[in-house]
Amino acid sequence: MVKNDLKEGDKAPSFKINSYNAGTVDLSEIIGEHKIVLIFSRYFGCPICQLDLKTILDRKTEIEAKGAKILYITQSGEKVAKEYIENKHIDFPVIPSSKDELYKEYGLGLMTAGAITKIRSKLKEALKLGFEHGDYEGWEKQGPGQFVIDKNGTIIHAQKGWLDVDSILEVL
Repeated sequence: MVKNDLKEGDKAPSFKINSYNAGTVDLSEIIGEHKIVLIFSRYFGCPICQLDLKTILDRKTEIEAKGAKILYITQSGEKVAKEYIENKHIDFPVIPSSKDELYKEYGLGLMTAGAITKIRSKLKEALKLGFEHGDYEGWEKQGPGQFVIDKNGTIIHAQKGWLDVDSILEVL
């Protein structure tokens, strides 16, 4: 059961968690300094998540140029996450969570029907780029999502489903 169904205008649930690569991330301390882009992936072994990560890395400068800080949430364990962080030169915080922690707090449960209908085309695109399925880490049915939080801690964008950088940039 999903705890919250967050939407634009709601206050973002705060958290303080040790990241894999940037020390402790305390959302309440970052709010006010930057707009926050929360990307909820599933896990690094997921080929569609690898495709979305590539997109984030390719378009990171566009997001940051709008004054935003990226926080990336994953179900992956430390060993796999650190390999991706090092190999892909990820410099934004990568934060671990289970389905019962931040995903639940932000209202992300089962994958949405919209996300399910895009699996085939996104998987085809991912495989075409050479992304293969790695280790299964976490809940396979976990829904991904994205949120943008303004400097007042208010959610100004809430979208369940696969990454859509254009919609993020629109609200930044």
